[in-house]
Amino acid sequence: MQRSVVVVGAGPAGMAAAMEAALRGCRVTIIDEARLPGGQVYRQADGSLIGEEYADAAELNRKHRLLEKFDRAMSSLDYRSGCSVYAVFPNGEVHFAEQDHTRVLRPDAIVLATGVRELTIPFPGWTTPGVMFAGGAQAILKSQHVLPGRNAVVAGCGPLPIVVAAQLLRAGGQVAAVASLHPLKSMLHHAGSAWQGRDILLEGARYAWTILRSRVPRLTGFVPVRAFGKDHLEAVVLALVDKSGKVVPGTEREFACDLLAVNYGFVANSELAAMAGAKMRRDPVAGGWLPVADLYGRTSVPGILVAGDGAGLRGALIAESEGAIVGATAALGHTSGEPDLDSTDLCKAVAQRQRYLKFQAAVRGSLHVPLGLWALATSGTTVCRCENVGVAEILEVLQDGHHSLNAIKRNSRAGMGWCGGRTCLHAIDALAELHAGVVPHEMMTPRPMARPVAFAALARLEKVQSK
Repeated sequence: MQRSVVVVGAGPAGMAAAMEAALRGCRVTIIDEARLPGGQVYRQADGSLIGEEYADAAELNRKHRLLEKFDRAMSSLDYRSGCSVYAVFPNGEVHFAEQDHTRVLRPDAIVLATGVRELTIPFPGWTTPGVMFAGGAQAILKSQHVLPGRNAVVAGCGPLPIVVAAQLLRAGGQVAAVASLHPLKSMLHHAGSAWQGRDILLEGARYAWTILRSRVPRLTGFVPVRAFGKDHLEAVVLALVDKSGKVVPGTEREFACDLLAVNYGFVANSELAAMAGAKMRRDPVAGGWLPVADLYGRTSVPGILVAGDGAGLRGALIAESEGAIVGATAALGHTSGEPDLDSTDLCKAVAQRQRYLKFQAAVRGSLHVPLGLWALATSGTTVCRCENVGVAEILEVLQDGHHSLNAIKRNSRAGMGWCGGRTCLHAIDALAELHAGVVPHEMMTPRPMARPVAFAALARLEKVQSK
C-alpha cells in the first residue's frame, strides 16, 4: 500500500523532504503558512511586484535552483499554501486550518520542517513601532520590495545583522550604525571549522564589503539599551557591554533612526514536536527547546520526524540536505536502525550536511548571548506583548516561588496570548535564571492552538483521513 507523508513547512528542509518522499512513491501533502514556498531564507515576492533581489548572487542561485526543482515536482505533491498547522497529536493526527475549514490528516509519517523564530531580548522601548526583528525587516524587503525604514540601526550577534544591513544599503536605504555584540572574526578562532564553510564566508565577506564601502559606523560589543519615539521610532541608544552583558557606564551613544533591526539568534519552532509527545532537550545556542532526534530525523515518537532549523539551528544549506535525508527516511518507514539511503544524491546530501555541521561550530561562537543582557529590561519593560505582562509581574511570580515555565504562565498570564508564548518563552526562561537562579527543566507545555485559528475553521472540522 502506498505510504502517506505529511510535511509541515515549505522552506528548504520541507521542500527537499516532500520531493524525496514523493520520488520514492509516497503520497505527499506539504502544508505551509506562506502563500509561496521558500521559507524565510528563500522568501518570494508576488510575481506582480516589480523589484530587485538584494541577496548575494550565490544565495540567489541556490534559491532559484531549489524553487525551480520544487515547481517541477509540484504535480506529484498535494501542496497546501496559506494553511496553518495548529496541532499534531501523539496519535499521528495533523490538524490544520485552510481558509474557513479545519482539515485533519492521519498519515503514516509526519515531517516537521517548521524552522525558527527570532530570539527576543526585551529592553526599554523595544515595543516602539519601528523596532523589529532583523529577519522581519528582511522579510519586508524580500516579499514586498520596499524598505522597512529609511534610516536604520542594525544590531545583534551572528551573521544576520551584517546581511540585513548590507541588503538595506543595496536597496537604497541608509544605515546609521551596525552594532555587533561579537566581532565576526571570532569565527576564525575555529579555523578548521570555518574552512568547511569557506563558500559561505565568502558570501559574508561580500556583504561586509557593502557596509565598509558605505562607511557605516561599526560598533563592536555594543547593544541597543533604549529606544525612543512617541508614534514611531525616533532614536536608539547603543552602549558597550562587558562579557557578562552588563552595560559599561559612560559608553552610551544615541543614533537618530526610524528603524531598529535587531537579531540575537533564533529559537526553534518546536511546539508541534513537543505537542506530539516527542522527547525534548534544552540547547540555548542551537535554538532553545529542541526535539531529541537521530541522524535521520526520527524523534522518540514513531512516525514523527524533524528536519532543518526546527530540529536545531544549522542554516539553509544543512536544511536542504537534511530534508532530503529525512524525507527518504519517512518514505522507507524504518523506525530504528540505519535506513538504506541508496541514491548518489542522498550520499551527497549526507556529506554536505556533515561538512556544514562542522562549519556551524564556528558560527555558534558568534551567537553566544550573555545572561546579563536580559537585565537591560527594567521593571516597567513589557515581556509578554500579547498579555501586556511586564518584568515586575514576572519578578513577583518568581519571588512567590513559581519557577517552572508552566507555573509562571499560570500565575502571570505570560504566554497565554495570541502567539502562545513563542515570543516571550525564551525571555521568561532567561529571567527565571537571572533573577531566581533557576534553569527551568521543562518547556512551557504547548497546546492547541499552536497558531491562531478562526472560530469558523474550528467549527467546520473535516472527517479524518485514514491511512
